[in-house]
Amino acid sequence: MPREAHGIVALLSSNDVLLGLGLVLALAVGSQLVGRWLALPAIVVLLPAGFLAGAATDDVHPQELLGALYQPFVSLAVGIVLFEAGLRLSFDEIAPRVRPLVVRLIAVGVAVTLVIVALTTGVLFDGMDTGVAVLIGAILVVSGPTVVLPLLGFIRPAREVRTLLKWEGVLVDPVGAVIGVLVFQGVQSGEAGGDRWRPGEFLVSIGVGAAIGVIGAAVLLVLLREVQREAPGMVVSVSLAAVVGAVVAADLLRDDSGFVAATLMGVALGNQRFLHAARRVDVSAALGFHEALVQLLIGVLFVLIAASVSPDDVRHVLARTLVLVAVMVLVLRPLVVALAVWRSHFDLRERAFVAWMAPRGIVAGATASAFSLQLEQQHIPGAGQVLPIVFVVIFATVVLYGLTAPLLARALGVAGQDRGLVLVVGGDAWARQLAAAIRDAGANVRMWVGPATHRDAARAAGLDADRGSMLLDTVTREAELEEVTDALLVTRSDDFNALAASELRKVLGHGHVLRVAPDPEGADLHPPETDAALIGTAETTSDVLRGRVAAGGAIVGADEIQGTDTPLVSVSADGRVLPGASPGATTVVVRG
Repeated sequence: MPREAHGIVALLSSNDVLLGLGLVLALAVGSQLVGRWLALPAIVVLLPAGFLAGAATDDVHPQELLGALYQPFVSLAVGIVLFEAGLRLSFDEIAPRVRPLVVRLIAVGVAVTLVIVALTTGVLFDGMDTGVAVLIGAILVVSGPTVVLPLLGFIRPAREVRTLLKWEGVLVDPVGAVIGVLVFQGVQSGEAGGDRWRPGEFLVSIGVGAAIGVIGAAVLLVLLREVQREAPGMVVSVSLAAVVGAVVAADLLRDDSGFVAATLMGVALGNQRFLHAARRVDVSAALGFHEALVQLLIGVLFVLIAASVSPDDVRHVLARTLVLVAVMVLVLRPLVVALAVWRSHFDLRERAFVAWMAPRGIVAGATASAFSLQLEQQHIPGAGQVLPIVFVVIFATVVLYGLTAPLLARALGVAGQDRGLVLVVGGDAWARQLAAAIRDAGANVRMWVGPATHRDAARAAGLDADRGSMLLDTVTREAELEEVTDALLVTRSDDFNALAASELRKVLGHGHVLRVAPDPEGADLHPPETDAALIGTAETTSDVLRGRVAAGGAIVGADEIQGTDTPLVSVSADGRVLPGASPGATTVVVRG
């Protein structure tokens, strides 16, 4: 079925729609899996996959597959994405001296990006309407938190650098979306003979979104308190319905102010410490579901957006758009960062890294997709180039920053440790010896220890030891586990070890969480039948290891296993912990 010039085509058959939906879902999930296997940002795989699928078949073209449902779906999906991102913003993680830098980076970035991108686009693309060039500038003021956050998790820069980029990436998106809508409406109004620019409308849209966000957060808090007490299985559905309701209500009042509402709702629910403890709600279940849903939505959106761009569209704008990307990367972003962090405490290395981190993502693609077709149908000069230009910018910036930012971070010395970080939970004498042996074998080690005497003993042995904070709230738990690659549960409670291992495997993955063997007669709970990842063997329980160390034995790293040695774990060359003895790795044994 051929695609017509402006997306006006015959309706697809039910079989075509079924095939198209299946292809979109398969490409969305499959591309993310491939990206994970290749250690690349998922968008690097998603965009080419959607682009090639759109060139091969019209069944995945969004205007044909979803019709009038496409734009509402995009608005709701992006709203959910921003709500989930807002949940991860904690005021506790952002130092007071970083907060003004976030404001300045967003304010300066929006203003300078809008002006420079609009001017550059107008120069590069002859015959383009001035309003369309400004619209492209407005669309590209947004960042790409769906790309920035995974990159920051991989690079692990200093906390303040990570916090600055994280908050910028999340907060600039709703601001940029609102500006894009107002410029879009200005272009439409100017073509109709009205006033093009009405700057006051921006504050109205932000105000409407903020008001709906505050009301929505208050309503959701009340609902979740009741639901968690009476029907905890409905927490996810209630939170999802509330977010969708807030986005719809705000958008009906002011276009795209729903993005502001969704982001503020997420921030409000992620920062409940100002409330009395009895009035707080646990958002961990909702966050877990939303995280999975957001990954699916991001994949679907990128596939659909990429599928709507034809090869001919890209070919006509490719060379000039790459010039635009060069200006954005080499001139625009460094200028914005230089102005925003001027006279700040950030050193030159940190400023250089921040200046090399500005990929564009889902909000830029979604807004470009929404505006391009409508302006094109009004025959505004250059309108048909909006989506191809934004598509090339997204792909080019993601590939460039995604592949080079980790290398630059290591060259500048701002990247976190490359080796694995092993978390040891428990502070008995044998647990401290185990942690020290793993450290001496080349891994980085952190201990969570309860009793103060055990913490002091661990610190005296040169170990990083403190109480764990992962139970305080979901954001704190993610921050605590951000650098952890493997965990060992070695407390005296077999039941706690089993439960904690079950929870940590959801974050770290199976095979990355080990626990000491339980006493078969002492545990109150039957261990999971699938739980085979033990430290040592089924006989090396906590009591056995404690007794052997108390009797003069020691837990040490060994190049060769002696007759009385019992292998516990092994440490690979890259600092990862494996159960038992493993070829080519240092084996940690209990000796004597």
